[in-house]
Amino acid sequence: MMTAIFFGVVLFVLLILGLLGVIFLIPLWVKMSTESEGDPNHIYSIFWGEAGFQGDKIISASGCLFPFLILASPNFDIEGLVFCIAVSVIFGLYHSSVYRGYAVITRKMKWAALVALCMLAAVGFLVRFQILSDFYMVFCIASTGAAWGGYAVYRRAYLIRTERLASR
Repeated sequence: MMTAIFFGVVLFVLLILGLLGVIFLIPLWVKMSTESEGDPNHIYSIFWGEAGFQGDKIISASGCLFPFLILASPNFDIEGLVFCIAVSVIFGLYHSSVYRGYAVITRKMKWAALVALCMLAAVGFLVRFQILSDFYMVFCIASTGAAWGGYAVYRRAYLIRTERLASR
């Protein structure tokens, strides 16, 4: 019981920190958006150009993590497993376009991926044994996928910007 309370408090604090981060990032976002209107080589312009329609390439990273939902389920049927894997593969193929042509993944990203996958597996098992609520699994998948996808697209935009500025 104490473990559930501890993990609940930790994830709630992370949620609050995320919301506060968004509040502080909004003015920065407006400033960068204004600056990028006249400069096609601005990182913000390149970022949203590479992110796909309405940021689909950022969000698609969350879809790649759907098999962790199966891990968190105490019982599952074969149809759900096949559907979950099919959705994950489709999202993975779409998201893989972020990595084509540029060395997007760095050593730090590999470590971050390992930590994120271990964290998702741990939360999945805690949800499976009903120590945590299902909400935490969905929240962790969405936030981890969005963070990974956002950083991967940012890294690609940075490499494109560097290449454009070097070719001038």
